[in-house]
Formats: sequence, C-alpha cells, structure tokens
Amino acid sequence: MTIDPAFDKWVWLSFLALLVVLGIRAWVVESSRNRLERTPTRVRALTVASVGVVAVVVALLTIQGGRQVVHSVLTRTDPITGLPLDEPQQPAPAAPADPNAPAADPNAPAAADPNANPNAPAAGAAP
Repeated sequence: MTIDPAFDKWVWLSFLALLVVLGIRAWVVESSRNRLERTPTRVRALTVASVGVVAVVVALLTIQGGRQVVHSVLTRTDPITGLPLDEPQQPAPAAPADPNAPAADPNAPAAADPNANPNAPAAGAAP
C-alpha cells in the first residue's frame, strides 16, 4: 500500500472546510440564541453539511494511510518493513568461518589499507 502525496492537499483542504463549516454553524447558533422556539433551518442544514464534511475527511484519511495504521496496530507490525514489533531487532548472525581455510600467520604483515593516501610518508619515517 502506498500513500499518494498528491492527495495530501485534499485532506488538508477538507479539514479546513470542516473548520469553516463548524465555525459558521457555531456563529449561526450563537447569533440566533434570542429565539428559543425551534432549531432554525440554517442550523440543521449546517449540521448536515458538517456531518458530510466529516465523512469526507475520514474517507480521505483512510485512503491516505489510515488502513495501513489500523492494520499495523492490530497486527503489531512495522508499517514500513512489515516485521513484527514484538520481536527485538537483532543483526543477522555472522557467517561461520571456513574450516578448510589456512590458518592466519601472526607474523605476516598487515594488509594495505585501500583508503590510505599514496602520497603520505611511510609510518616510522623521519620528517
């Protein structure tokens, strides 16, 4: 499952729309407080619009990785690697030494460093 960055702007825009609709609804409710009869039609319409925008936000969040997060939480796996989180991460075991390989000579000179500077003076040389 991949997350498409192009949908991110739609998630944020729908969340902004939700905040705007809820703000307008709150303003309409507070400004019509002097009439205590019944709920105005505008408030009911804005409540329905709020529910619709919430549904859009939830749908977009689900598309953008919500399924991956829920699956990761339920199965206790890392969403990137897919490995279980319960098991400690240990490095791979080292390959066993070849029993047929010749024994290392302790008196042999060390191998040359491939990253060494060829223009550097030899070790132990006087300046």
